[in-house]
Amino acid sequence: MNINDYTGLPYDFRRRNCWHHVRNVRADAGLSTPMFDVTSPAAIDSAFDDGHANPKGLTRVTTPQNFDAVLLGVKHRGRIVWHAGVYYEGMVSHCELASRQVRLDSLEDLKDTYSEIEFWR
Repeated sequence: MNINDYTGLPYDFRRRNCWHHVRNVRADAGLSTPMFDVTSPAAIDSAFDDGHANPKGLTRVTTPQNFDAVLLGVKHRGRIVWHAGVYYEGMVSHCELASRQVRLDSLEDLKDTYSEIEFWR
């Protein structure tokens, strides 16, 4: 599989949001990824909170490996708003709202935007 095959796919919150993307990419790499309720913006916020309390088999790691899930958080109004992607060779494949598509961005560049970055395997 080629991580670049996902770049440019359309982003649609209902049909292909960031957690759908993580699950799809990891499934194509032969990795199981738990389902969380991501049917609405409120549900996805709860899913990230619930996932931290009960990661359903995922384990948080310090050093990423290819196809690890990446949680990216930014502080907003006293809480952390989470986003997710997939790590690959120093890059993160993720759905970007502004461009309405999947992008492949350097992890180093994303550190300028996100104050919280976690890796899950």
